[in-house]
Amino acid sequence: MPAEPVRVVIDANVFVSAAIGHGPSTRLIDQWMSGQASFELIVCPRLIGEISDVLDRPRLRKRISAEDAREFVATISILPNQVPDPSEIAVATRDADDNYLVALAREYDANWIVTGDDDLLDWEEQQPPTIAPAAFEKWLLERP
Repeated sequence: MPAEPVRVVIDANVFVSAAIGHGPSTRLIDQWMSGQASFELIVCPRLIGEISDVLDRPRLRKRISAEDAREFVATISILPNQVPDPSEIAVATRDADDNYLVALAREYDANWIVTGDDDLLDWEEQQPPTIAPAAFEKWLLERP
């Protein structure tokens, strides 16, 4: 019997790492963009806006051109599984800016939040649980 689909929210930092060509993040996002992912990705306008804002920073021009950054964001914006921004919920993450990711994951029944952010990875009340990109990639490969 095939495994149930895994629904994930991927943090903006993972998307940014993917855009500049960084290891497991790139492989995960490439799989999703090509339609070959073994997971369903949940994105919302606020997450896309955060990715766009970070990729627009001048310090990233050494790693990705402004044109490539805009194209990356445009591609993410038109792919499936975009949902409305989540409702605000009371969450006590160390960084209040991360609360919307938790709200997004909970509102749309995500199984995981994939992130490189220690504020989320070290959060003891993880619901849904958080996982680093490399660990998530490994988990997907080992999944029955």
